[in-house]
Amino acid sequence: MSEWKECKLGDVAELINGFAFKSEDFSDRGIPVIKIKNVATGKLVVDDIQFYPFEVSNKLKQFILGKHDILIAMTGSHIHQPSSMVGKVTRYDKPFPALLNQRVGKIFSKNSQVLDEDFLYYLLKQDDVTFDLALNAGGSANQANISSEQIRNLPVYLPPISEQRAIASVLSSLDDKIDLLHRQNKILEGMAEALWRKMFVEEAAPGWKKGKLGDEMNITMGQSPSGSSYNENGNGIVFFQGRAEFDFRYPQTRLYCTEPKRYAKKFDTLVSVRAPVGDINMAAEDCCIGRGLASVRHKKEFISYTFYKIRSLKHEFDTFEQQGTVFGSIGKDEFNGIDTAIPEENFIHDFEKFAGPIDSKIFSNSIQILSLSTMRDKLLLKLMNGEMRVKNTKKDKGW
Repeated sequence: MSEWKECKLGDVAELINGFAFKSEDFSDRGIPVIKIKNVATGKLVVDDIQFYPFEVSNKLKQFILGKHDILIAMTGSHIHQPSSMVGKVTRYDKPFPALLNQRVGKIFSKNSQVLDEDFLYYLLKQDDVTFDLALNAGGSANQANISSEQIRNLPVYLPPISEQRAIASVLSSLDDKIDLLHRQNKILEGMAEALWRKMFVEEAAPGWKKGKLGDEMNITMGQSPSGSSYNENGNGIVFFQGRAEFDFRYPQTRLYCTEPKRYAKKFDTLVSVRAPVGDINMAAEDCCIGRGLASVRHKKEFISYTFYKIRSLKHEFDTFEQQGTVFGSIGKDEFNGIDTAIPEENFIHDFEKFAGPIDSKIFSNSIQILSLSTMRDKLLLKLMNGEMRVKNTKKDKGW
């Protein structure tokens, strides 16, 4: 690594903090505004977005985001809450422009012959970088803040520019494969969901029995085990406390538990029963569930039908979210008592024949995504610390 050079991030990269928009600046339509909540997990989330009118003044033009811009969360949690830790980095990946709100930073290379921007992204994605920023963050016990100066003073090691590009190419090729699988999963899920609506909503038979959700489903409410039994070392059974671990279809494994109280079986539908009520995932393996979750399984074990049926109950779950309490929740009796139409079993069998193979493909894609993500993260660590080198095919002239 003798040709690698140490410097401060601010020597080779520029940082722009977002604009301090006021609540009265927002409208029902216009240009999306990316806030801290949209980047806090290290992924770009635009489900809950606000807009600024289309007419953008000159003073705001420097805060316009384009595709592939690198974003960093300058406000978040301390290191004891890694899911939304301050210092998380993501990229703006939408084809339309957006505006940058305060406490979200945009970082870009000052000179592409010194610092490759793709390499910069992977450099900042390292856990060690995030932990270093979070460890030195200020703010209160509940909210951590990092300053522009802290980010600019971050020490970094840079290989020659051709090696930067080679490293970024290896890592981005894995990310491209992961992104392709994610997009395929969304298309597949959309196909199954469209068929569910067609069969059980648009073409529902008027003679189907009216009943309660508990007539069709076995519902298990979670119960949190002793906090002393939690661990991240793989001891015991996988444990999910609530929807914080939810991903596209299957939750991300972070905790294990040696004293489980309530269980979900593999491929049970997992439902958030505390704010926000009604978010769903599916268990990828047998697991323990805490009080923030319930597991749902059809009494005759129709796995795909269960998932898409529970997904269709969003309106019913929303009523429990909006009952006037500070935090929405749903109890077992209320869950079992949701009104529903109970289709004839032959319709459910027909749906399973179509949706079952689709969900099996989503599962296999998700396993592949996990494998590729693990490979990428291991390579990221080895490539960034020089333990593994990418052959430098071009001779670099200085910086």
